[in-house]
Amino acid sequence: MKTILPLGILLCCTACHTQEKHAETDLMGDWYEVMPVNSQIIQGVRLEEGGKASSIGMKTLLYDKWNLLPEDRLVLSGRSVGNGQTIQFEDTMDIVKHTADTLVLGKHGTYQRVYCRDSVKQSGDVLDSLVRRTDAGQLVTETYAGTLPAASCPGIVYRISISHYEHSGDGVFQASMKYLEAEDGKDRMYYFQGRQFTLRGHADDPDAVVIQLVSFDGMEKLSFEKMGTKLVMLDRQMHRIQSELNYSLELQ
Repeated sequence: MKTILPLGILLCCTACHTQEKHAETDLMGDWYEVMPVNSQIIQGVRLEEGGKASSIGMKTLLYDKWNLLPEDRLVLSGRSVGNGQTIQFEDTMDIVKHTADTLVLGKHGTYQRVYCRDSVKQSGDVLDSLVRRTDAGQLVTETYAGTLPAASCPGIVYRISISHYEHSGDGVFQASMKYLEAEDGKDRMYYFQGRQFTLRGHADDPDAVVIQLVSFDGMEKLSFEKMGTKLVMLDRQMHRIQSELNYSLELQ
């Protein structure tokens, strides 16, 4: 019996590295939330030199300062304005992931907020095409989840949310991968987001419907065959994985 392991397994080594320290200059710029709660609103935060911060697209949550702590924690300060009162706040979050175009902030190991840079043309264009259009019909979000096999840990828990307009095959996605007991017996989280494409056919079936996920930075790519309410993972050569183990994610 031949088993071809998914791309996610190959990412485990990268995800388990010690977190890199960041400089303030790495974080400066405009950061936009990827798929916020209200998908018709573009919102985010601007981090400027000298610890100055400001809100993007928000009138009730007004950032004014930011600070990078030595242990890779980001502090955002400002005022919450609403219900006839103003409340000063200071929010301290862990930098879960940071690349040239992606910033993931987390708190207490569960809560997370995902941003991308507007200056990156690829990510900026796909966000604009999704959230700025008002004539594209209803926005649909589908979430798939499941635990898939892994070579170096008991399994990887996938959770993938795909957003696209009704009757459109392309959209954007957010993905989380929890590597069970991957680092000294503790779980390890990995996050990424990007563009979603619907393709026709793969190496074993020219008529299959394929959902392909490509990260904004182009470094990660996952392909699944859509089978009813399931996404069944394909290998890197776009073949079905020949195994008796479960490689499918279920619609939630």
